[in-house]
Amino acid sequence: MDYEFCSCGAILPFPTSAPSVLVCVVCHAKHTIKAAKNKLIYRTEKVYNDTIHNDLEEQSKAEDPVVEKICDKCGHDKMSYTCRQTRSVDEGQTVYYTCLKCKYSIVENA
Repeated sequence: MDYEFCSCGAILPFPTSAPSVLVCVVCHAKHTIKAAKNKLIYRTEKVYNDTIHNDLEEQSKAEDPVVEKICDKCGHDKMSYTCRQTRSVDEGQTVYYTCLKCKYSIVENA
């Protein structure tokens, strides 16, 4: 018997304490914990660094369309933009502008 699976194919519950028997939640078969003794148990975690997230965000900003619009903060004449429908359908869309130089954001309700 594989200590992770019941003979019916269901995954056996991982014991949170030290029971002497594992009970399958599907077929209610009982398996002794001795089968799992001295088995290596491990898990894999995916860790996402905030820097990677920020880099992807910056990359997506660079892929947005660019328009000639003057930044209120630094005076740069080019901004990228993206549009979202944040209000009801009968109203205009919301346009988010981001300065390519200083990353300052402007929101316009069209």
